[in-house]
Amino acid sequence: MKKYLLAIPIVFIGIVFWITEPFANNPFHTLSRPQISISEDYRCSSDSLGLKEGVGSVLEKHMVSGGFLGVSVGVLKQGCGLLVASSGYRDKRQLMPFLPNTINRLASITKPMTAIATMQLYEQGALDLDTPIQKYFPELPKSWRTITIRHLLSHTSGIRHYKSAMDSLSFSHYESLELATKTIFDDALVGTPGEQYIYSSYGFTVLGRIIEVVSGENYEDYLKKNIWQNAQMENTSLESSFDLSQKSRLYIKAGNFYLRGLYTDLSLIYPAGGVQSTAEDLLKFGHAILNNELISRESLEIMIDVKHSLAPEAGDDPYGLGWSVRDYPNIGRVISHGGGHPGVSAHFQVLLDKNVVSVAISNAFGTKRSAYEIATYVGNMALLNTKK
Repeated sequence: MKKYLLAIPIVFIGIVFWITEPFANNPFHTLSRPQISISEDYRCSSDSLGLKEGVGSVLEKHMVSGGFLGVSVGVLKQGCGLLVASSGYRDKRQLMPFLPNTINRLASITKPMTAIATMQLYEQGALDLDTPIQKYFPELPKSWRTITIRHLLSHTSGIRHYKSAMDSLSFSHYESLELATKTIFDDALVGTPGEQYIYSSYGFTVLGRIIEVVSGENYEDYLKKNIWQNAQMENTSLESSFDLSQKSRLYIKAGNFYLRGLYTDLSLIYPAGGVQSTAEDLLKFGHAILNNELISRESLEIMIDVKHSLAPEAGDDPYGLGWSVRDYPNIGRVISHGGGHPGVSAHFQVLLDKNVVSVAISNAFGTKRSAYEIATYVGNMALLNTKK
């Protein structure tokens, strides 16, 4: 009995040390401020120095204030090139730096990729946005049969999202999207299709399965061939493996501390939040959108038409088909998507009328506001450095 009692504090201490990932023999030791690494291919010499200094300065301020553990911030201006700045740690225990080529979870920034893949098939005439999804799922529950692809893309399908923070943590592995989708069909709808905005990652899982059925290809293979390769995104994939030399560990911000997060399994929501990538690859994704290399501008305009969006009624920004959309007086239209999950807080945006893309990817859940602020700041900085 005494042996088991002795084991309890040992196990407890082991858990505490695993969660806090101690370094310098002290789990609550304050991180020393690491240097900033900058990778750039920026060819507009008239404003490159000011942009580089500005991005480095704002990143340093966020790191000094403890806003991030590890982060990459990037900006691209069409015709000029791109710049990525990184700081912090991708591995807190071993003090391994978060670099511009560090791979990280993207969480819901996956959704615009799935949405664009859907629109590619729409352009080919392979699917119609207003066709009920029953066409692809004969076994669909009766109450689901009026759901359309447009409903899925706009989060108006009535399919539920996570019931709680714990519900978002999945440790079950699904060998295929077909199996994942069948699990989702077991749930009841929480709204009438087309009548209410209910953000739903599970709805995008269904979209991913439709992409497979229509294209005849595996979801990952389709995105690799038709999006990632077309946009030259060389470090982007599904998170089917954790064993990548440049991949960050997962963290959660708790007050002033960064705790190690559990490696949850994303196979239930691959098309909604299962992609891993780098800041540079996301900038390339945005660049391909600006250049109409993935879908036509006409199709993009369909995606970002928010005249009838129901999202504002739920307190969210206007949401089109896979994108949040805002229109600012001095900037024009900004299409964006955020992401948050254990191991990531991120924000990605395209200043559509200014031909600028910006992004921030942090390796800790709980830093979403900081990611939004710094991505927006560096995007605006690129505008201020534009020479008339």
